[in-house]
Amino acid sequence: MKFSKLAAAAAGAGVALSATVVGLASPAMASSTCSTWVSKDGTTGYGKCTGGNTRFSVHRVKVVCVSPHGTKWNVYGEWANTRHGETSKAVCSTDHGYSGTGVLSMKIETDEPV
Repeated sequence: MKFSKLAAAAAGAGVALSATVVGLASPAMASSTCSTWVSKDGTTGYGKCTGGNTRFSVHRVKVVCVSPHGTKWNVYGEWANTRHGETSKAVCSTDHGYSGTGVLSMKIETDEPV
């Protein structure tokens, strides 16, 4: 008898916990669609998201830049409004690629209010 009550209580707690985690994770993950692209000269990264749950939903592009010597650094774009489909831009170099500095990789960071 004790074992069945303990198992039922543990199962109930597990269901409640999983429902809480899913409830917090789902809205932010499914709220927007994002894309990234690089300028023709390879020195600027762009990120754009559309959707967003609220007027406070924002995103920015994070670009990893690389020099001809292999040095890497991060550049962050401005926070842009997701609901209005604004574009975030991060610049690695302003010399149009003549120095060999350019975008190595990119990703989008989002901030959805809870």
